[in-house]
Amino acid sequence: MSDCLHCEINQLVQERFERGDTDLVEMASMMVESLADLILLAPESDRSNLMAHALSAFGQILLEKGGAIDGGSNATH
Repeated sequence: MSDCLHCEINQLVQERFERGDTDLVEMASMMVESLADLILLAPESDRSNLMAHALSAFGQILLEKGGAIDGGSNATH
């Protein structure tokens, strides 16, 4: 495994995809559930800000990776 959580997650997703587990809706739902579990680890007073930051980062990274905008995301190596 890598030292990079982003890379490890992508590797797991790629492995599932390659073995034919291609229900993208189900995979996305499981990843969202993991994000919810992560947010619930934070103190209750920080959860709304953490969720807002996660959603903002999701939109930003999606636009960058989709080529809609130029950006300096650190999600890609």
